Amino acid sequence: MTDASPTGTTPDAQSGVKRLKIICIVLLLVMLGLDLWTKADMQERLGLVPGRPVGARQIDVIPGFLAWQGTWNPGVTFGLAPNKTNLILGLTGVATLGLMIWFLGTRSRSRALNVGLALILSGALGNLYDRWNWGQVRDFVLVYIGKLEAPDWTWPNFNVADSGIVCGVILVLWDALFGYSAKEAKAAALRAKMEKEGGGQA
Repeated sequence: MTDASPTGTTPDAQSGVKRLKIICIVLLLVMLGLDLWTKADMQERLGLVPGRPVGARQIDVIPGFLAWQGTWNPGVTFGLAPNKTNLILGLTGVATLGLMIWFLGTRSRSRALNVGLALILSGALGNLYDRWNWGQVRDFVLVYIGKLEAPDWTWPNFNVADSGIVCGVILVLWDALFGYSAKEAKAAALRAKMEKEGGGQA
């Protein structure tokens, strides 16, 4: 997911960045559409209505492990910070705007960074849509162990947007620590060191 060469300013490099940006914008729109479509489909299929915490029905997909169970999440990803609707709405709106500026403004050729930002943005916009309309987010994926009626262990319900956010954060962190952006930072530090040493010798 990373490039080996440093960021360039040549026409070919600029063209490559533009192509990468277009691909990532398409990915963002596809993931956003998939998130909103699956939420709407599962909301109807599972009988999930505003004001009712859990849907009227649940569907066992992989017995003992995976089920569709509609729930309203008043917090953020995986149910964190519940019942802070106005605060979460404001913070996620500002954060989404900041991410959009970063994504559109960066000229990095890192595939991991651009794809990661696109995934985070798709998830942020999808959940922001829900929070704006209902003050809560529609979740429907339940991972559990045991019997569905009385599981021994469950992971907080989530949706496609949450998955996109988590995968995107992993890609951005990977890029910063080990990927293209990390290599750019090391190369810049090395150039600065060499320039400093050259200036001192002069």
